Amino acid sequence: MKFRNIISAAAALTLLAAGVAFAAMSYECWSYRNGKPDKMVHVSANSNDQAVGLACEKFKKLGIRYDYVKCK
Repeated sequence: MKFRNIISAAAALTLLAAGVAFAAMSYECWSYRNGKPDKMVHVSANSNDQAVGLACEKFKKLGIRYDYVKCK
C-alpha cells in the first residue's frame, strides 16, 4: 500500500512538471513611443496578456518609458 502511494505521488509530480514546462511560451515584446517601436525584451508567459504584463514590469524596472507594449 505504501509503495502504491509513492508511485502515485511520483506520477502526479511528473505530470504536473510536464504541464508547467509546456505551458509557458517565449514572447518578443516591444515598447512603443510616439507610435513607433522603441525597445524590445523577451519574456516567458502562458498568454499574450500575461506577456504584456511581464514586459511592462520589465520595462519599468529598466527605467524605460513607453506609451504601450505589444508582444508576439
